Amino acid sequence: MGGLKRYSITQEFKGATVLVTGATGYIGSLVVEQLLRTTAVSRIFLLVRGKRGTSSQERIAKVLRSGLFHLVRDDPKLLSKVVVAEGDLNSEQLGLSEATMQQLLEQVDIIIHSAASIGLEADVQATLRCNYLGTQRLLALAAAMPRLRCFLHVSTAYVNMNLERGATVDEVLYPLAVGRQASHFRDVVEDLLSMDPEGANVRAQMYMDMWGFPNTYTLGKNLTEKLVAAAHRSGLPTAIVRPSLVCGLAGAPYPGYCGNLAGPVGMGVAMAVGLFDKLESVAMVPTHVWDAVPGDVVSSVILAAAAATGAGLSINEYAADAPESVGGPLIVHAGTSTTYPVSMAEASYASVDFLRANPAPFKLPGSSLFKIPLDYVPDEAAVKRCKYWTGWKVWAAVHLLQLVRQKKTAHRLKYGYLAWEVMNSSKTDVNIFFSSRNLLQLEALLDEGDAASRLFKITWTLKEGGWHRYIATQLAGMYRQVFGIGKVKGLKYNDFRFIPNQPITPADIAAVAAADSLIGSGSSSSSNTSLAAAKQQQQQQQQQQVEMQPQLPAAVARHPSTQGGQPSEQQHLLQQLLQPHSSSSSGGSSDDSPHLNDVITSTYIGGAAAFIKVPASGSGRFSFDLRQQQQQQLDAAPELAASLSEGAAGVGYARRAVTLPPAGMLVKAASDGAQDAAGAAADAVKASAFDTAAGAAAASAACASGSVPRKQSAGAVLQQVLNLNKPKQQQLLAASPAGIAAASPAGVADLASKKYV
Repeated sequence: MGGLKRYSITQEFKGATVLVTGATGYIGSLVVEQLLRTTAVSRIFLLVRGKRGTSSQERIAKVLRSGLFHLVRDDPKLLSKVVVAEGDLNSEQLGLSEATMQQLLEQVDIIIHSAASIGLEADVQATLRCNYLGTQRLLALAAAMPRLRCFLHVSTAYVNMNLERGATVDEVLYPLAVGRQASHFRDVVEDLLSMDPEGANVRAQMYMDMWGFPNTYTLGKNLTEKLVAAAHRSGLPTAIVRPSLVCGLAGAPYPGYCGNLAGPVGMGVAMAVGLFDKLESVAMVPTHVWDAVPGDVVSSVILAAAAATGAGLSINEYAADAPESVGGPLIVHAGTSTTYPVSMAEASYASVDFLRANPAPFKLPGSSLFKIPLDYVPDEAAVKRCKYWTGWKVWAAVHLLQLVRQKKTAHRLKYGYLAWEVMNSSKTDVNIFFSSRNLLQLEALLDEGDAASRLFKITWTLKEGGWHRYIATQLAGMYRQVFGIGKVKGLKYNDFRFIPNQPITPADIAAVAAADSLIGSGSSSSSNTSLAAAKQQQQQQQQQQVEMQPQLPAAVARHPSTQGGQPSEQQHLLQQLLQPHSSSSSGGSSDDSPHLNDVITSTYIGGAAAFIKVPASGSGRFSFDLRQQQQQQLDAAPELAASLSEGAAGVGYARRAVTLPPAGMLVKAASDGAQDAAGAAADAVKASAFDTAAGAAAASAACASGSVPRKQSAGAVLQQVLNLNKPKQQQLLAASPAGIAAASPAGVADLASKKYV
């Protein structure tokens, strides 16, 4: 290799101006941090839009103050290199002002395009508008940049997931064809975008079935790669990096850091909270390869591919068996299946070892940890049944957590489930291997000085620490992010050490330069204008959400939880009761740790249950196909409507929105008393999630009838439902008897003076 042309990452980025998209996402933020920490880059433009009432500068300020940036965030000189170019890939001209557009055209040397919609099963037109058309607009801008040395597109290794199981995917573009006739990617895109949304989804399903794509995301990414390759053939220097399953960081700057709950991190959440409740719930063959890759490796590969392309290096000219790639863009797989593979079983065993030493703060009922036998063969029908019932449980738990204002925990449980539902599937367990020919060449041709610095980790190998240690490190990071647990057992077996985010201040936001301000257009006024516009948009969205909400019946609308439109003492008490608890293994308490108190007003639960909507299957999508059946169940119990008071009217409304067991359970709640009803509900909820809603409704109905005995309330039922761990050190709650009386059924008020939570 001594006589071969080499490239240097540090030299290619020295003094360069880089435009990065997707900087608020996981991969994009890793790239920005590594550029600041390891190179002498001159300026980094970040294409960012305002979102949900937050300005683009505030979003970037939050990123720069995160623990990921702890090695650079206190250096004003480094942070001054970051400039926000407010824009939107979904807008014409990228939503850029003329002044910002001119700066980008004159200054940018390298573009790293990592922004994308990652909804795997989104409507095909939404996917194409963001991922394909957004890339097309950015390519048009790049073509007008006289200084541009590289346009790097971040794709996915699963862009060729349509190949047969067990195949080895080369770092090339594979054609699409209908029969023996090759299909032009532009024709496919124009076809899908010219139709109405429903027709486009039907047509897209035909394409996916014909070509073997499992979802619209991989189809859209495949078409977008062909667009980038076409730009390369027209003379634009491009490169494509295909990461596999991107996980937490293995090394600097923050081992164990997990940027989001997508993919493998979400699977870790799923295992921790008990979504794999039995062996039959596992859809993956244990001996199949699990192609996961640390995030810091992906970031290094992106910088290496951009530098090699910028240096004019043709990696393929050194590979005798790559004639099909010569003249095309550099394509690099950032994965591990052909460099340092790990099986599903190995990854699962390492995870179980960690989770047994560090039990999750809460788990779904009936779940247990187990190691998959190596000879296990998944039964697709059994997996489908398990996913169906687990989907009911999770979605009911998510909405119940939302009812008691544990929104962050509900959000994380939801995305853990979505990752589990998608990845725990025979559709994604295809045992594909991704060729690393170009990846290894990229590592071999790296400048000796850059290689010796160990600032750029292009491949993941045993010498970096091994899979067992890495998985423990990632799970420790996930525990901190999801459960707020900063310290876990087995520190010598993982490298995670918690690094807190820094709170952002107005000064931090003001310090983030806007592109327009660099030419004297007044960053303050433009920032204020964009923020005001974002806030106005948020208010409009909130108004639309209010208009879309179903109208409650009069009995629920007069619910005592509101008084003249203002929160009542009942709601204030509920906030007080739901205090976070700490875990014995935690380095500190989590603001998001769920803890349901026994004393929750049953009428509040009954009324709020009307908003619960559970999926009709494990697909994660909601359905109202069973309304007719639900109405028949309601009609079968006319005595219920006559016997229940206002609180139970909320239950009646909930019955029309939620699939519940036969109406006899609610009749039992009204006639036989709360003790039997609550007990029956608590037993039933262990079987499925719609029974969770039934438990809440049954307890609510019983409370409304005034037959609730002491120490038995809706909150108690729900606590049994979710099977949440109580804190080991219970703290005395000071609450007024008046407040308890306002929030509780008759007969519970005397518990106020010595109620423990």
